Amino acid sequence: MNLQPHLVHDSTVGSHAPLAPVRQARYVRRRIVAVGVLAALVFALGVVVGGAGATAEIVDPVAGYEVVAVGETLWDVAVRTAPDGVDPRRHLASVRELNGFDGAGVTAWTVIAIPAQ
Repeated sequence: MNLQPHLVHDSTVGSHAPLAPVRQARYVRRRIVAVGVLAALVFALGVVVGGAGATAEIVDPVAGYEVVAVGETLWDVAVRTAPDGVDPRRHLASVRELNGFDGAGVTAWTVIAIPAQ
């Protein structure tokens, strides 16, 4: 912040004269208040805009991970990991969608993300 005396045009003298110390202090004080108010407005706007999504719950789409054993199919993994009351076919579709599997099979030791239901 520049604390040099500010020059103002004095129409009665016709030259530039330094501000009086009281006027300069008032000028600096007004600038500080203006910057503070502006900072408070920016902060409040950030809280309002940022707070709008804060009520949303962050949900992890992955419940865990499973490794396909030797001789095991994706169907076997889906049946084994399906939550109680969930049709294994629906769970298998969710596993395929989450992992980006198409119709091809999986090989042993493939790590599969299990979807949260």
